[in-house]
Amino acid sequence: MKKLSFLTLTLFLCTVQAQDYLEAKFLKKTKTEWNDFVGVDRFDKYYFIQDNTLYNKRDEKIQSYSNLQLGEINEVQVFNALKVVILHKRQNTVVLLDNRLTELLELNFNTINPYRLVNGVALSSDTSIWVYNELTLQLELFDYETNKTRLRTLPLDEQKVSMNSDYNNVYVLTDSLFYEFNYTGSLVRKINHPGFDSFRVFNEILLFKRDNTIFYRVNNSDEFQILKIPKNLIKQFFVMNQTLYIYDGEFLHHYQLIKY
Repeated sequence: MKKLSFLTLTLFLCTVQAQDYLEAKFLKKTKTEWNDFVGVDRFDKYYFIQDNTLYNKRDEKIQSYSNLQLGEINEVQVFNALKVVILHKRQNTVVLLDNRLTELLELNFNTINPYRLVNGVALSSDTSIWVYNELTLQLELFDYETNKTRLRTLPLDEQKVSMNSDYNNVYVLTDSLFYEFNYTGSLVRKINHPGFDSFRVFNEILLFKRDNTIFYRVNNSDEFQILKIPKNLIKQFFVMNQTLYIYDGEFLHHYQLIKY
């Protein structure tokens, strides 16, 4: 009996020790005058939107992108600084930019057959991007050199709220579900969530936002844990190079993420 109790305790302690813990250490906050914070690239350029113009800034050097004909900028993906992806929903158009925010390519999906209503974009490798087709509720890996779809995922159960990608997978958040697909479009995971409204990918860690609280999930766990940070308004957040950025509409807060 004692041996069994000892074995049970040992297994419990091993399980506790195996659970990863994420800590956020406050670094600094900086005053800003932005409408929206987009993110930070691996070259430490800050991306933000002001008066429907996308800017990137490093030190005192500022570059910008805007397109009056295409209208409002709805989504921006800066995971790969050499291929920034912009979505103009109203014109059903995706624009690719280089790291100086110079236009590389414009994809008008109104003129590409079959017709797609694009309501989300995410980065992929080589000459492709992930697009979310609102008409079919599917993700498509779209090759922008051939204007052909390489693959499609199975339809989602609900409309997309937010989507992101890393080098291997693409992730989609709906009102009540979170999906993870691999590079072949196969479903890796589908789990329920308690009402998250946005998320970010950080190495093997996923961070989610609900109102003014950040949650995280590590090592493919289905459990969400609260990241302990001071209570503040969270308008947007982003993660890059071990740093969590939280924008409250006035200040950009910087936290170092430490994984135990």
